[in-house]
Amino acid sequence: MSGTTWEEDEIFALVGFSHDEADILRLVLSALNSRASWEIVKQRILERASSEELLKVINKRSEETARFSDEPDNWRQTEINRLRDIDPALAVFAQDTVEQMTSLKRWKEVMGLISERYAADMSMEASRAEGEKAKAARYLLDKVNFEYLPRTLRNEMPEHIKQLTTWSNQFARLASLDALNELRAVSQRFPHCNFVIKGMAHDIECRWSIGSDILHIQPTLLVGEPGVGKTAFAKAACKALGLYVQNANVGGKSENHLFGLSVGWSSAHAGIVTEAVATARVLNPVVILDEIDKTHASRNGDITGELLALLEPSEARRYREKYLAADVDASHVSWILTANDLSGVPAPLLSRCTIYEIPPPTPEQLPAIIQSLVSEFAAEFGLRPEFFRLDLGDVEALVGTYGRHRSVRVLRRLVRGLLHQKTKNHSWN
Repeated sequence: MSGTTWEEDEIFALVGFSHDEADILRLVLSALNSRASWEIVKQRILERASSEELLKVINKRSEETARFSDEPDNWRQTEINRLRDIDPALAVFAQDTVEQMTSLKRWKEVMGLISERYAADMSMEASRAEGEKAKAARYLLDKVNFEYLPRTLRNEMPEHIKQLTTWSNQFARLASLDALNELRAVSQRFPHCNFVIKGMAHDIECRWSIGSDILHIQPTLLVGEPGVGKTAFAKAACKALGLYVQNANVGGKSENHLFGLSVGWSSAHAGIVTEAVATARVLNPVVILDEIDKTHASRNGDITGELLALLEPSEARRYREKYLAADVDASHVSWILTANDLSGVPAPLLSRCTIYEIPPPTPEQLPAIIQSLVSEFAAEFGLRPEFFRLDLGDVEALVGTYGRHRSVRVLRRLVRGLLHQKTKNHSWN
């Protein structure tokens, strides 16, 4: 066997300058008829060797390389000085690494790998930033202004809707998971809705865990008997999250009233989604639609059909807004629907929503609800709750009335009336 380059390289890599060990290894190599056979043998040897043994071999080869090389003795200091000229902080952090390198060659190999990785990361970061810039989230798609609309409509268009063309990438965001404590605190006022709060918080936490701080509530349907507090709870939950709410009652409304009327009609107007986005100046407001079980296609137009498109993310990303006569991205909008009875809600709509059945509050929960209503009344006047107090007899009387009306809405009116009367009597006294 003639002494080829790969064979000598293998010998030096394993035994270095030890001539006795090199002679033994040459005998082993001569017994093999190809490099492929040697790779198989070497692999088996490396698999059986411990990490400590391999580290000793690597360190010994590195020391021998440094000892027999013609590199200047002060190469480490030269490299540190070079790094200091680039960035003093870089020299401080790199000094320990340079000192551990056994040769200038090894150091340059390490620096080459670092440089390649840094260049790749910077290129990826630049591409990502460019991509985000190019794909900035906008409400109005494919249009940069409203010049395509008739002049009369542009002149009459409300200013807050015109401004949809001037901003993008604006979202209501979750500052931290601690901010969800505000949402959980809503259970003090609505203890019978605590399981809904847990579901909402869980969904938001899941989005946070995958790197999204954009607040979004999955399509939600709250069902329960009238007066149980469905809408009041939904508004309180959104307020706790810092989300703007646009609210409408579907009962008696037409499709055009809710989702906009096209250009050409004297009463042309934007739909509820556009109004919510434009007023909130974020792409992720919340739309609450009450009494969704009261909609009927024959009388109200195809409200359900429009809503199904808006609840389907792929369709909502390019939703046709009649008033703007353009496609818009409504996929970031959150939807909360309420109903008194599920039997009146179309099955396709049910399949797109997370459904929560809100039970009436229990007698044990009513005192906490009454106290929260007292605090709500005080907040309206900008006063401390201590200024509006109900004694134990008042609370017991209010709890006693609930069995007859079974409505948190009625309970709110009774609490406010009682507080008003007590405040009036106190003023006269």
